[in-house]
Amino acid sequence: MENRRYKKESTVRVKVTDLKLITLDEFIEAVEGKLGEGSCFACVPRYPSTIEITVDSVENANLLCEGLTVNDLGYEPELCFSPYIVVSFFNLPPYLEDDIIVRKLERFGVEIVGPVVRHFHKKFPNVADGTRHVKCKFPPTLRSLPWAMNFETLEGPQSFKILHNNQTKVCYKCLSPDHEKKECPQIKCAKCRLFGHMAFKCPTPTCEKCEKAENLCKCEQFFDTNEGEHDEEIVNNNKRDLSTDKSENNQEGKKQKKDNDDEGNIN
Repeated sequence: MENRRYKKESTVRVKVTDLKLITLDEFIEAVEGKLGEGSCFACVPRYPSTIEITVDSVENANLLCEGLTVNDLGYEPELCFSPYIVVSFFNLPPYLEDDIIVRKLERFGVEIVGPVVRHFHKKFPNVADGTRHVKCKFPPTLRSLPWAMNFETLEGPQSFKILHNNQTKVCYKCLSPDHEKKECPQIKCAKCRLFGHMAFKCPTPTCEKCEKAENLCKCEQFFDTNEGEHDEEIVNNNKRDLSTDKSENNQEGKKQKKDNDDEGNIN
């Protein structure tokens, strides 16, 4: 007991639904069942819904972060203090190469500091269950990875769940925690081709003729937008022409009648 060192690097945090509904003895038994007898140094409740567990080494603390099962319920412990991030991928195809996972993480500027580790079924320790994890270091500019990543499968690209300690919600496009993907300044609208919003929230009006966004509409090149005004002008001109013809006919008729009257008087 005197040689024990309770180190923050060897302490994990376990989130539970309600501390009133669990028994700490069951967590201690689960930890020592996984790591060995005497490996659990402390198991402290932190209300309302967290347990802090200290074990005998940093290595065992990392092993706990791979998962802890208590009464057939799965928990995902997180290190309370560590310069490293353990990133877990779930339900990956078994044929997916580890190098593909590494290259995917390196695109985000992540430094890989450990091998990609496969998980196996508890009852069949030689059969992989689709989960893999890898220890990493994040650059200062990267706060969190998205909750899912796409990988190529035999059926085409598919999205797979990702979890890591201290994970937060970030934009899937630029990884910023300040906005969601639908409001990302790097996202391009499929309707108006402008940046900063998605098509379902596009503020650009739509042309009634071609149904395209007004900034992409080319209807004025093919249609005379003043066509109605020209038609009205033609109608007005025709009316004036008819009035002039009618007036001229009336004057000619009056002149012919006067000539006839004058001719009758002479006779």
